[in-house]
Amino acid sequence: MNKKITALAFAGFAALALSACSGNKAPTEERTGAAGSAAKPAASASAGNCRSIPTPAPTKGRNDAYLCSASAALNSAEAKEVLDPAIRVSYGNVGANTLTSRQVANAVGKTPEETCQRAFLNTVKRFQTTAAQRGSKSVRVISYFDKKTVGGGQYECHIGTWNSRVVLKGNL
Repeated sequence: MNKKITALAFAGFAALALSACSGNKAPTEERTGAAGSAAKPAASASAGNCRSIPTPAPTKGRNDAYLCSASAALNSAEAKEVLDPAIRVSYGNVGANTLTSRQVANAVGKTPEETCQRAFLNTVKRFQTTAAQRGSKSVRVISYFDKKTVGGGQYECHIGTWNSRVVLKGNL
């Protein structure tokens, strides 16, 4: 009797886990949330400052990759609120003595543009904090996701189920 209950509980748990995993697929059409409102498809960022790019390898969870405009993020209203104006930030090639920073931002309920911009600004802010501690007045950064740089004034951002990630390298 006890083995039957255990087997039934395990089967129920497995079914629940599988149904939860099915929600990690990329949306192909609008889904309706719990409140009855239609969710925005993930490709909505391609019309603005971010564009979707193919991910290098399939993963078990959500991993949507985007290339976003660094200048748009640095000139945004949010950047003016978050970043320190006393420490100049520029985007482009960096020298040999570099630092690397990986920061995340909450992706729940945000468009890809919003969450990628937030992760980018978090990373730049981390560089500014380090620059202030070391007495530097400027920061130069470039995208460095998977140890690959991205040119053209763009940074790479990956959005998972719960957060977005940006990796930058730079010098002070």
